[in-house]
Amino acid sequence: MMKNTLLAALIIFVLGNLCRFGLPWWSLAPIALLVGWFFARSAWAAFFGGFLGGFLLWYATAWFEDSSNGGLLSAKVGQLFMGVEALQLLLVTGGLGGLIGALGALTGRWAKEMLVAPSKKRNYLQEKRR
Repeated sequence: MMKNTLLAALIIFVLGNLCRFGLPWWSLAPIALLVGWFFARSAWAAFFGGFLGGFLLWYATAWFEDSSNGGLLSAKVGQLFMGVEALQLLLVTGGLGGLIGALGALTGRWAKEMLVAPSKKRNYLQEKRR
């Protein structure tokens, strides 16, 4: 289960980086929705994979933009929010991206559960119990 969660996070991170130049900020949600539909095995795996992928994507992007201008913009925005430090702003940005990714992936997983009938074949554990 952990392998699929990390795979989902990696796919969200890579596809989000590829799509962030020409698409709006909310394009992370449909990307996470598709990843949650195809790769998540459970709702928890979808949530955590989406959160990790969205957090890493938005945090890395914010950190790269912040370091490219020497931290000037984050210092000025931090002054607007009563002295918030640059690292705190980056973590909040990553947290927002993580929530968008998590809710998108969770929506994809729940949509698949609602729209696609489960398979009738039994897995190894169900056969072992009989």
